Amino acid sequence: MKKDKNVSNATTNKGKETKNNRLLNDFIPIVTGIARMFGENCEVILHDVSDLQHSVIAVENSHITGRKVGSSMSTSGLYFLKSELFQDVDYIANYRTVTSDGKNVKSTTIFLRDQHKKIIGFLCINFAIDDFLEAREKIDRFCFIKDPSEVGIEEAEKEDFVNTPDELFTKIFQQAVSSMNKNIDDMNRDDKVLVVKYLNDRGIFLVKGAIDKTAQMLNVSKYTIYNYLLEIKPLSDNDEASLLSN
Repeated sequence: MKKDKNVSNATTNKGKETKNNRLLNDFIPIVTGIARMFGENCEVILHDVSDLQHSVIAVENSHITGRKVGSSMSTSGLYFLKSELFQDVDYIANYRTVTSDGKNVKSTTIFLRDQHKKIIGFLCINFAIDDFLEAREKIDRFCFIKDPSEVGIEEAEKEDFVNTPDELFTKIFQQAVSSMNKNIDDMNRDDKVLVVKYLNDRGIFLVKGAIDKTAQMLNVSKYTIYNYLLEIKPLSDNDEASLLSN
């Protein structure tokens, strides 16, 4: 297998092999494997803390932060080494950083320790997330559901999908009755007028046969339904023609 140009080993990079080098060399295939798994947006860096000025001993996808083999330790790495907060920490995961050229990066640092729990290196994963942030913004815009200022949007969100006119009538009629909070047998004339108004406002009487069905369900005549509608609102010529066709 051809060796990747972005991966080096400790002996070649530093000129002499130390105990740390030998331990950390075992992690170099992991550097390559992680980068191959997650692709060109994923930079993986292996640091040897025994030489902070030239700590990078292996790197994949170095275009993310611009570092290369022989580069120095990062500011975060120095902080991790110096602060007592990280004495018993194995990793710091999913923190956000920004590169010098403005890339947004999701980072994880894994603390590599020897048998005495002393930090000997860092395995750092830096994933450039700008493409995903842009995609999320576009998806959020596409998935935007409603503008509260739009007229009728609340009612439109209650939409039911039906297959037949009978299902359509049943759905809307059930909604009308539910809005009254009482059974049909307990409804007085004014209640039934309100039910008819609910049905009319939602256009059910545009559907052929709805007048007869409503009359049957409310235990009144279809002429009573006409009277209710006239009481609710005087009918235009078009409304009257539509109802008569019912």
